[in-house]
Amino acid sequence: MSKFSDKCKELLTESGYNIYRLSQTASLERTTLQRMVTGKRLPGQQFVENFCRALRISLLQEKEVMELYKIECMGETAYLNQKTIMELFQNLSEFEKKSYEIHRNIIDHGDLELLSSISDHTYDTEMFLQFILKQAFQQEETPVIYTNIPGNSTLLSHYLMLLVPQYQKDISVKHLIYFQTNVSSAHENLETLNQILPLCFSKSINYEPYYFYSKLSKTDQPNLLFPFYIITDQYALQLSGNLQKGLLHSEPDFVREYTNEFERCLNQSFPLIQQSDTLDEAIRLYLKCNVTPKIVESIEPAPCDLDLISPQQFTNLVHKHIPEYLYLLDSYNDFLDALYHSKRKAFSTEAGLRRFCEKGISSGTSSLIFPPFDRDERIRSLNHCVSNFDLGGEKHLLNHHFSFPNSLHIELRDRSELNIIHIVDQKNISFITILESSICDAFAEFFELLTDSEYVFPDEQFKDILKKQLGNLEHQKLSDSKVLPPPQANKAIRFMSFERGCGEINISCYT
Repeated sequence: MSKFSDKCKELLTESGYNIYRLSQTASLERTTLQRMVTGKRLPGQQFVENFCRALRISLLQEKEVMELYKIECMGETAYLNQKTIMELFQNLSEFEKKSYEIHRNIIDHGDLELLSSISDHTYDTEMFLQFILKQAFQQEETPVIYTNIPGNSTLLSHYLMLLVPQYQKDISVKHLIYFQTNVSSAHENLETLNQILPLCFSKSINYEPYYFYSKLSKTDQPNLLFPFYIITDQYALQLSGNLQKGLLHSEPDFVREYTNEFERCLNQSFPLIQQSDTLDEAIRLYLKCNVTPKIVESIEPAPCDLDLISPQQFTNLVHKHIPEYLYLLDSYNDFLDALYHSKRKAFSTEAGLRRFCEKGISSGTSSLIFPPFDRDERIRSLNHCVSNFDLGGEKHLLNHHFSFPNSLHIELRDRSELNIIHIVDQKNISFITILESSICDAFAEFFELLTDSEYVFPDEQFKDILKKQLGNLEHQKLSDSKVLPPPQANKAIRFMSFERGCGEINISCYT
């Protein structure tokens, strides 16, 4: 028996049905049903969905059943990792839509007076945090923050996202994060990534995360005596394991000693990311990464450059739009050739493909350097994609149920190097490389499970969608090329005016 089969048996009992009656009523195969509720067989997803509908259970109950079913299929660890990565994409999609850096301010309570250096509940602790951060912004040209607050906590990131635009100052944050060593807790490391990526993407926050491994778990934290801290130039705020209580210190010697100890710990940790924030830096870092990968898995809005652009078309685009980067052309072509001969799996989204076809907006590295493709370039790109669909690795299209931001490109090389490219425009770029093994392993597993998931179109349907979009563009081009006869001059015929009671009515007819 499993949690899934136990739940199915429980719902079946509550419904008043037995296995025989339900199989007859809902046309469910009796042997399969019997084995499902006894934990002896795991049926297909459609069978489980039909089972839920036949029982007439609530949407929440059905969601619980399907979640337990997926856990049974994947394993709990793989399911939690996949769920956390999906939440990451969902959160970044929402982050993309919102303007976190404008139109939101912390209410100014005036000059806060500290009546006590001890807080014993969440509200006062957050007031402490607001106080030391506001003091840093008000008194320092470029504030510096040191902290070891849990990476999956929203506390610090929330207030930074509010205060940075309010004071219109840049800030430097050095963050020491502990990562779980146990593979079953890898989703906690992914939760950290979920929280810190918006900080990495902010242009006003120089965010530097470092990590070390620990066996410390969430359940252990409440039993530790003020294990976390946030340090500014003037203050050191100690925080309890649950982040609800705080001790605020302003003695210079105490703050200095805490800062020195932080630097010592930092020297014994690993940098979590390599980051570039300019176009030139991003291109150089991208070409410096593993240039001969054997396995490449990626996800981005529009299809991959390799699938959309032939080598000749790429060369022509460089000559046309960015001749200043011609010196990098050979290096990039060598990388594309290595990519072509690798074991490759590329995912793109239905919305991203449609945006490319309608507006010419690509994704990934091409969007770093090229303006939107004109219609002829889009036609050439789609022709290349259709003609070479079965060459150069697997290609998958994700349906509208899969949430993925337009500004993001994810690429995993040899399951050991995760590249994250965030592109708002050519002046607002973040290129991030992560080598941490638990995160890379989780993404490798995610790509493997995604291939056969309910989010992916069948290959033939993907081809049909490409051909349809190509046909639409070619039809538009043909329609625009037709020479329409010049419009004839309008001829006006005026009929005689006549009066009918209340006045004159003029009637005109135009042909």
